[in-house]
Amino acid sequence: MGLFDFFNKKNSKNTPNNKTEHTSENELFKPLEPYYAYLMCYTGMQQQGNYAPISAYEKPNGELVGFLYVFDESGAYSLNSDVVVELMKERFEKELATGQIKSYAILYHSEFDSENKSHDVALQDDEFKSISIAYGFNQLEKGHIAMPYTFDEEGINYHGLFGYSHEENNAVFKTQLEEKDYFQDRATMEIPAVTNDIGLTITKSNTHGLNSTWSGIFGFDRFNNKDGSQILKEYFALAMAGVGDDDNSGIVTSNVSFDDVDFKGVLKAGDPITLMPVIKTQYVVDVEHRDIQEWENVDNLEAIVSGKARDTFGIWYYATDYAEHRSRYLNEKNLNIHISGIAFVLDIHTNDKSGEVSYSDEFTGYFPSKDMPNFGCFDFIGDVEDFRETSLLDDHSLKAYIMTVRLITNDEIKDFFTIDMYVTPENMRFETLTKGMKVTGMFQMQGCISDS
Repeated sequence: MGLFDFFNKKNSKNTPNNKTEHTSENELFKPLEPYYAYLMCYTGMQQQGNYAPISAYEKPNGELVGFLYVFDESGAYSLNSDVVVELMKERFEKELATGQIKSYAILYHSEFDSENKSHDVALQDDEFKSISIAYGFNQLEKGHIAMPYTFDEEGINYHGLFGYSHEENNAVFKTQLEEKDYFQDRATMEIPAVTNDIGLTITKSNTHGLNSTWSGIFGFDRFNNKDGSQILKEYFALAMAGVGDDDNSGIVTSNVSFDDVDFKGVLKAGDPITLMPVIKTQYVVDVEHRDIQEWENVDNLEAIVSGKARDTFGIWYYATDYAEHRSRYLNEKNLNIHISGIAFVLDIHTNDKSGEVSYSDEFTGYFPSKDMPNFGCFDFIGDVEDFRETSLLDDHSLKAYIMTVRLITNDEIKDFFTIDMYVTPENMRFETLTKGMKVTGMFQMQGCISDS
């Protein structure tokens, strides 16, 4: 279902032209009437988990147009709601003053409730209390009105526009939605990017995190529904207990080390930034780097780095040492990189010759993941050349395997691209791992600079 498909409902036969039939002495009721459909859209968006601001404006000819700021489909970058609301206000106030529009309404989530009458934009989970509407008209003073809501086990309860009568709110909620795209005007926001002096393109991201990575370590069910996040809090504290003096940038790192994996913590100026898993490996490839996607939401201390390895094949990887070696990544295009992986899904590969795509029995390969293409993730077919059991945590309760997986078969070079890959049994779709089997699935590639 598309983002706005939820709102494509038919007009009620009893409410022609999508207008509420209600007489009110409330000075706001009639001017805001064209925007009640967008309020109903917005409640639907919230029920789908989308809290981004929306807006609409009225042209001089009376036509109502919905407006959104959008980024590319990767979802790698977005603006905070307070920034989006301010951008919308600036645009509409200018257009209202010059007669390009007659009115506007901006809908966003705010801190407004019965005790706090502030229409400040809500940014934290505990601040979401109302849908606020910032409005402006060419013949009416601009202002705000809010519709408070509460959460319970049944979902979201909307309590009506504050200051409206019961009858007025009934009329608002009877607004029917048409089968149309309510957002005809969309402005695509450019993702911040720059190319530096050595030809590296640095692109910003501010939506990525390591939940999927840690789900690869613990298993998705254990991490998301059981004790994974609590365990990480405990081990982050253990990692930070071992920190030494920081460098000139205020960055310090410290590890909790197991046989085959480190839990690596990063602090900046004493503040915790991130905790990441690092798969230990001796495998190294030479990489000519081309692009860096810096994670702006963690002070640019994490990144997905991409380039060409062995002057032949492309790789994208999460750089586990980006915090301490950011300067090297930005200023040295050619580096030797330890490469390893974490399997999110692992299955036995069966070469179905009747499918749309079939491969030779000797084929191995990897392809950018369709589900997580900008996260250093790949769909793959590989040969398990060897494996060993390993365990994590102080009580060794987290069991896993370290597999040696051949991803590219080269007749002349045995380990042309063969990496160590971690997998926990919870993320395996079969029970018994054996040497020599061909496997498939999805993994996240990770890497760090090798000085050897």
